[in-house]
Amino acid sequence: MKKLKTGNTFIIIGNVLNLFSSLFGDIGMKIFKDFFQGLLVGMSTGLNVIGIILILIYWSKTEKKE
Repeated sequence: MKKLKTGNTFIIIGNVLNLFSSLFGDIGMKIFKDFFQGLLVGMSTGLNVIGIILILIYWSKTEKKE
């Protein structure tokens, strides 16, 4: 159950970071804007992928128990 909660939390945080990247992507100088937008997109993608993997691991273990 812990992996399911962690996976869902990672997916939610990843989507929030993606939203921040979209909202605040045009603020600041071009160098900093590109860096932080890339950082936020990379972190959001990574957290979404990790969250999906954790949920799949949880589902596969519950299928084996049944």
